[in-house]
Amino acid sequence: MIEMSTICPTCGQEHDAASRATADYHIPKEGDASFCFGCGAFNIFEHDAPGGLRKPTKKEQRELDGDKRLKEIRVAWQQVMDRRRAM
Repeated sequence: MIEMSTICPTCGQEHDAASRATADYHIPKEGDASFCFGCGAFNIFEHDAPGGLRKPTKKEQRELDGDKRLKEIRVAWQQVMDRRRAM
């Protein structure tokens, strides 16, 4: 994980660190997927986008939805959120 300020284009949450959602190394590059721990959305790194992230295109979203690793990330996040709400 690296220090990198981004803003989720879905919920507006600011993040002060970033890493790629699917990679053996952690430095994100243009076009990589990122996961927002605030709202559970997957976004795409793009340095020209406001906040450094943009929402995925329809094609990218289909690819994200079909990635087993990303599904596991979202399921784990949802379990954590459900437990928090139950407290």
